[in-house]
Amino acid sequence: MLCTPFDATGAVDVEAQRRVVAFAIDAGAHGLVCFGLGAEVNKLTPEERRVLTDAIVDEAAGRAPVLIGVGAEAIHTAVELARYAQRAGADGVVVPPPFTAGVHADDLVEYFLAVAGAVELPVMLQDASVYLGSALSPELVRRLAEEQPNIAYVKIEAGPDETARWVEGVGERVRVFTGDAGVHLLPCLRAGAVGNIPAVEVVDRLVAAYEAAQQGDAARADALYTPLLPYLVFALDGGIDHCNAATKAMLVRRGVLDDAALRQPAPRFSRSFEELVDAHADTLGVAAAATR
Repeated sequence: MLCTPFDATGAVDVEAQRRVVAFAIDAGAHGLVCFGLGAEVNKLTPEERRVLTDAIVDEAAGRAPVLIGVGAEAIHTAVELARYAQRAGADGVVVPPPFTAGVHADDLVEYFLAVAGAVELPVMLQDASVYLGSALSPELVRRLAEEQPNIAYVKIEAGPDETARWVEGVGERVRVFTGDAGVHLLPCLRAGAVGNIPAVEVVDRLVAAYEAAQQGDAARADALYTPLLPYLVFALDGGIDHCNAATKAMLVRRGVLDDAALRQPAPRFSRSFEELVDAHADTLGVAAAATR
């Protein structure tokens, strides 16, 4: 999940966004996802999302598939964003429930089918009820995929037990990705998830653990994954803005970003937060030489 960089004035930093894309691809990411909660999507205008879509697809240049988040508060806007993503050359779209609709997921069937039906791209639905309120269910996702065949994936925020329930519930037609910053990466893969969509700042380390697991080397996968857990737990603890701040702060330490600013309004984190990021960067050995 790509973060969205901003400059000191709060404006979108397109060149920094390109650097984040290049970093993710160089780090071995198997795909890029844009404009989720980890991208501060609720603070972006539709026009900013279109500008960034163009830059991200262009920078990726076919080296990794790009999935564009097109969630919006109205069907009209989400459909327009999905169609724009397709025209821009995206490889798929991600559709979460609207943030503010406040309706039961069963009442969002029209929304999901309209957005998925507006494009010929693969569609990933997103269940993030702890953040978005509206909870999807495996049964609903399965029904939606039966009605609209390009609905091929779902992203959930869940540990291994819940992942196993989703894998069974959605059936073979829909493949399950997990999130939660990668905290449950290996247990969820072992429960049947096909992948994980973490934040971007330590994706090289997560890719290495994932690939070892896919090659059947469980011991090596665990050895690569376990040292990441203290940082991942720290990043995830405290909510979305805490995770976004940790992502950007770590990317500054890694020499990818010059500015770790969140778009305001957002919490301002203390010196102890910065010291903890420094400690985790040093422990993991990922700090760029200029920041050590």
